[in-house]
Amino acid sequence: MKVFLCLFLMVPAVYSAPLPEGVDDTLLMQTSTYLYRWVMDEHDVEVFIQDGHLEYWVKELFPELDEGDESRLIEVWLPQLDLQVLLRKADYEIPKLNVKVHNKHFKVINVFRGRPPDVSGGFAEVRISYEKVEAFAEQERENAVYPEGEFLEALRVSTRNHLLEYFEHNHETFPEGPQLFFLSPLCPVTNELWVFWQSRGMLLRLSSDIDLEDPALWQKKGIDLRIYDLETHTVIHLNEVKGSNTYMTRDQVGRYLFNCIVLGKKMRLPPSE
Repeated sequence: MKVFLCLFLMVPAVYSAPLPEGVDDTLLMQTSTYLYRWVMDEHDVEVFIQDGHLEYWVKELFPELDEGDESRLIEVWLPQLDLQVLLRKADYEIPKLNVKVHNKHFKVINVFRGRPPDVSGGFAEVRISYEKVEAFAEQERENAVYPEGEFLEALRVSTRNHLLEYFEHNHETFPEGPQLFFLSPLCPVTNELWVFWQSRGMLLRLSSDIDLEDPALWQKKGIDLRIYDLETHTVIHLNEVKGSNTYMTRDQVGRYLFNCIVLGKKMRLPPSE
């Protein structure tokens, strides 16, 4: 009885805070869609199906930031899975480049398995039915958005420049003939794009702090590109390559290929492009 009373008295503190500004059901469902595509497996989804809802605990974090940095950070914890997501809305300047980094929306920066270090209070609780989240994810799939026009051209040029450097560094000849690519859909809660280069058996990860579609990114800061050769950079478990971040597990590769090939956009380009 004493244990029950203690737990009862703790619950109001956990749910006492209001939702942080800018956080609503849409952001939480966008985050769930991202997790469904890139992180979760069928066993995770089965938990939500059985419970009939998704539960989110949300609070804003206030870490010490550099002077002039007005970025915001929120934590979203899904207690049903012990899954913690950190999202940031960047708002700072890069004086050397004369660039203002200002995200329009919160973006996922990290995902952790396990209970957050502090669940003693300050969270707002939100519950959304599984049917609503599932319908939202289906709608997002039907309305998938991919880079187009000037945005696509900027990504193509940046990627080609990175790849030319990669092949030169490895003393390899750039491939001849048409090349086949698959682009993953753009996600509103991330600043990254995955590309499967089928002709070379490579996965390419394009990312930036700046919103990918922001022209300031193309003109001044540039896009970060990470290259994974599926033949040499795929392992069963990351313990095989401790201390390295240039490898992916077999399960990760499967998710990335699903997003690129099944949900993605197919493009065939000549070497000149």
